[in-house]
Amino acid sequence: MLDLFYKGGPLMYPLLLGSVLMIAVIVERAFHFIGTGEKPKVFDRVKSLTKKGEYGRAKKAAEGERSPVFLLLCEMLSMAGKPKEEIENRLSILGDRVLRKLSKNLHLLELTGKIAPMIGLLGTVLGMVEAFQKVSFMKNIVNPSVLASGIWEALITTVAGLFVGIPAFIAYHLYSNRVKSIAFSMKHYSEEILSLMGKSGD
Repeated sequence: MLDLFYKGGPLMYPLLLGSVLMIAVIVERAFHFIGTGEKPKVFDRVKSLTKKGEYGRAKKAAEGERSPVFLLLCEMLSMAGKPKEEIENRLSILGDRVLRKLSKNLHLLELTGKIAPMIGLLGTVLGMVEAFQKVSFMKNIVNPSVLASGIWEALITTVAGLFVGIPAFIAYHLYSNRVKSIAFSMKHYSEEILSLMGKSGD
């Protein structure tokens, strides 16, 4: 394996760096997304208490949950009695902050997914140029094995680039869809609780 790495040429080093970066971001984001589920049972309890006007108990039921949904609900319930516009503005600011935090470093996965295959292709093209250049300098009859050897060594970087780029791009789309799902849940559940707060205050 190490021999293949060295035969791939100098462009294998940025691909190695990209693979390390990809794994680090994937693992870090995986830990960050743990516990961000919706937890319907907890929400039903918060909803039931809010409907009764028991905002303090509803807030306590939502506390301790890692999900951004409950973070917004806690903030909302702590502002009970304040004007609706003020609550909505606060939730909008907090929601944007939470989504930025969830999306942190995802652009690195996207960049790695797009750039790694291109670096691999560049390495292959440069390797092919070098292989054909060596052949052109041979005055005797060219041995096909010499050309074949140069070509397969040149293709190593393309394979490496795809090995790095494909999982990076898949992880980027999976995490991006997760962020979109959380954003939808935050909007949906906060609007539902806010409407109940308005009714219970009437």
